[in-house]
Amino acid sequence: MAPVFEKVLKDPVHDEILFDDPLLWALVNTPAIQRLRRIRQLGTSYMTYHGAEHTRFAHSLGAYETMRRVLVHLERECGWPSDTRTRRLALAAALLHDLGHGPFSHTFESILGVHHERWTNRIMLEDAPLRRVLDTVDSDFAADLVSILQKDGRFSAIEALVSSQLDVDRMDYMLRDALSTGVSYGQFELARLIRSLTVQDERVYVKRQSLHTVEQYLLARYFMYVQVYLHPVTVGSDVLVENILRRAKHLLADGVAIEIPEALLPVLTGSDVSVASYLRLDESVLLYAFHQWSASPDPILSDLADRFLTRRLFAPIVRDGASVSEWAALRTMAKAMGFSPDYYVTERVSTIPGYEVLGQGLTLLDDFGERSDLSQVSKLIRTLVPSQEHRLFLPKEMLENTDESLAKRVQSIVFSRF
Repeated sequence: MAPVFEKVLKDPVHDEILFDDPLLWALVNTPAIQRLRRIRQLGTSYMTYHGAEHTRFAHSLGAYETMRRVLVHLERECGWPSDTRTRRLALAAALLHDLGHGPFSHTFESILGVHHERWTNRIMLEDAPLRRVLDTVDSDFAADLVSILQKDGRFSAIEALVSSQLDVDRMDYMLRDALSTGVSYGQFELARLIRSLTVQDERVYVKRQSLHTVEQYLLARYFMYVQVYLHPVTVGSDVLVENILRRAKHLLADGVAIEIPEALLPVLTGSDVSVASYLRLDESVLLYAFHQWSASPDPILSDLADRFLTRRLFAPIVRDGASVSEWAALRTMAKAMGFSPDYYVTERVSTIPGYEVLGQGLTLLDDFGERSDLSQVSKLIRTLVPSQEHRLFLPKEMLENTDESLAKRVQSIVFSRF
């Protein structure tokens, strides 16, 4: 009798993460997954919440474990999935869904101009060590995983469990992020939420009697966005990282020599970036670059990099969008105070997600087989509509300038629409 394969990892969210399939354990130990140890889950949020040091690697394991528990429930509940390959697809998709994230994640994407989902797909198809493991299932396994993450409809149930308004990705990261940041907004009853799920004809449904459990989860998500993910200090930290990278990119484009890690060079020069080159990028590379640039002879690059390293962040001001005349006045005053307005006066519009109905709604299924969208049943959920928040970011020195007349003029503009 062959020995039973089992690896158990201790975890602060799920207590234990169980691997009982050698394939999934082999995936964990590929360089592409191990790289995620060097990328924080919440990007620059550690500047706001000092405990937010957890990684994409920890979240990937947590998403896998959440999917494993979902599958255990669904196998008992409705006999899905009915075959080993489908089960492996679901588990591998959960484990690998964040492979393409770069350092400081979404901020880095704005500079690279390519979303992490595209890099995830490329890595699964092109990274040799990862493909060697995936191909042990069959030659189509990697392509089928890409199909799931692209949501082309061939594996609709797995697609919904990996990426929807109620998926294993969100289930893990909300609990993990709440724990690591020390907030209570993201808490919900995971076990009850998992038991609310069922599958019929390759479509995922939520049991009608679990309405309040789902409401709790969606409210937790809303408050996590408002209080954690879009915290103005965190958004300001992201703005600073983006402006550092933009300045470095502009200097290189102008032929100015700056010290730069080799792995970062093709990204900032607009060259083609191979999968092998991309996998060399992590937050240690970016932070090393920031240390180099803090001593740069370029005063803008050195100041911006030093501000990030020493946490001298821009002041976040929540207000309505600046008018054309206000924007021009702020830029003029920034220049008068010695700040390049292209890098020191920034506006951001943050979208707070609500409950999406069209094409993305959650379908409730009652004991009589009747189906209805969650928003038709829940008055509470109907109030969760997407909204936007305008924020202005500029150096605190502009508000506290020794030239009181200039500082007061800046304050009169930025606080004019509170």
